[in-house]
Amino acid sequence: MTDTGNTFTMTKSEVRRLLDEAHDGGFAYPAINISNLDTAIAAMEGLEQANSAGFVQVSIGGAKQASPVGDPVEGSIIIGRLMRDLRKSHHVPIMLHTDHCHADYVDTWLKPLLVELKKLKDAGEEKIFDSFMFDGSHDEIHDNAATIRELLPLVEAVDGVLEVEAGGKWGGMEDGVADKAVYSTPEDVAVIQQVFKDLGLNEDDYLLAVAFGNAHGTAVIPDLKPELLSEIAEKTGVRNMYVFHGGSGSPDEDVRAAVKDGVVKMNVDTDTQYEFTNGIDAFFVEADGRQRSHRVGKKYFDPRKWNAAGRKAMTAKVVQVAELLGSAGHARKVEYKSVLEPVLA
Repeated sequence: MTDTGNTFTMTKSEVRRLLDEAHDGGFAYPAINISNLDTAIAAMEGLEQANSAGFVQVSIGGAKQASPVGDPVEGSIIIGRLMRDLRKSHHVPIMLHTDHCHADYVDTWLKPLLVELKKLKDAGEEKIFDSFMFDGSHDEIHDNAATIRELLPLVEAVDGVLEVEAGGKWGGMEDGVADKAVYSTPEDVAVIQQVFKDLGLNEDDYLLAVAFGNAHGTAVIPDLKPELLSEIAEKTGVRNMYVFHGGSGSPDEDVRAAVKDGVVKMNVDTDTQYEFTNGIDAFFVEADGRQRSHRVGKKYFDPRKWNAAGRKAMTAKVVQVAELLGSAGHARKVEYKSVLEPVLA
């Protein structure tokens, strides 16, 4: 983090340093999808309790939900500001990320969001997002590369890091897109790597997701081949900062193998959603129907109560993920500027 008096700002160079620490240390950071205040608190509290750096991220679905009119650009800024302020109550490095922008959403979400973030930056607003994900895996590989070239200057302008996907497809379901897994090839990865080389960037300047049998959601059981990660690195001659998409539900031994083969970030959404809901379910089982009584049920039907139960369960899951990925215990203490600083008239 860059120290400017009392304020810490997550810069691109700081994100790079954290990724290098993970790669060199043989561990990976949890990347937890959130959709509201309670899930954001759960994600950050989990990282704090685990003493782990990590990513907290929002997809287009979460961004639309955060906007009163369903505008993903507006929603991203609303929930991004919430996350930015919320992390100031924590003491581990937390990177804020926009997740899974498919090619169909580039012109309606990611590009206009980056343009708006640049305007806010120029107007003096504190940085909101630290990294951004473009998913061009459904495109022909050269179309994927061309979009990356268009996005990079916009990401650089807001001091961000770009996460990209090479060719191949994930199994399962993500934001309404269903697929059967198709594995990435070293040849496709080399095309993506060349884009960054042409622009004077190296493998430490971006995150790379490849398909090695991953599955989103719960529609398909993952058929992981972590050894493909090492094979791609060997054949391309590049040390990649790999991202493991569709990590939920994967066998622990496959997760550990993927981290050993170069994964530095693993996305977790389904598992944490599941635990949040489990926490609420357990709360209502204990209520034993009393939440239906207006006279005696307020302690159960009050959303603050059952949301807190979901939050507690999700927090515990985030800690478990950090321990699995090996990032637990590795974070240095940081001090963010207080959310409650006095406003000068």
